[in-house]
Amino acid sequence: MARHYLLFLFLCLCLASCTIPDPEGAAKDKPIAKPTPTAPPAPAQTPEGTPEGAGGMSATLACQKVDPGEYDVYKKQTFAIDFEPFRYSCFVTSNNPEFDGPPMESQFAIYKNGKKVFDFPSQFNGVNFGCWIDAVSFQDLNDDKKTDVIVVSKCQAKMGDYNENTVYINDGKGFTTREDANTQLSEFKSIKQVVDFVKENRSMFF
Repeated sequence: MARHYLLFLFLCLCLASCTIPDPEGAAKDKPIAKPTPTAPPAPAQTPEGTPEGAGGMSATLACQKVDPGEYDVYKKQTFAIDFEPFRYSCFVTSNNPEFDGPPMESQFAIYKNGKKVFDFPSQFNGVNFGCWIDAVSFQDLNDDKKTDVIVVSKCQAKMGDYNENTVYINDGKGFTTREDANTQLSEFKSIKQVVDFVKENRSMFF
């Protein structure tokens, strides 16, 4: 009997020394990891003087804000350009606001920082009225590492609209053109057609 009593007492002491962990208490005692603060992404950087620096607008949208004077900017044929000798500039087409369909009496020039810096010579091959731009392309036509300009245009006449296409050659200081060579482009209606012809007849244009 005494042996049973001692065994019972020993078991009671063992149970008294054991503790059951409290799940909620353990969660309370465990430190909560705080998220590491991260710096906000840096804003995109643009070279000084680029149109993209104006109020965060894209380069082309900034070019469309240029003030060409009495004419209105023709947004469809106005683009940001970035090649020598007119880095970070705008090719701006404008037209007489009295004509909007089609935008006749158009003209085009290069602007930088809101100011005109270059007027293209012999626009529409000398036709002074009723012309507008259908398409513009900027590419190197003679592999001299200089970007040339191709302008596909139309002019209005009594017999119907006709093409007046022009190729402007980049000479490193500006652009020149040859009206006699441009007359060979009148039957073409797309940039690709003009480019293909010029590359096949380089001596005529360069």
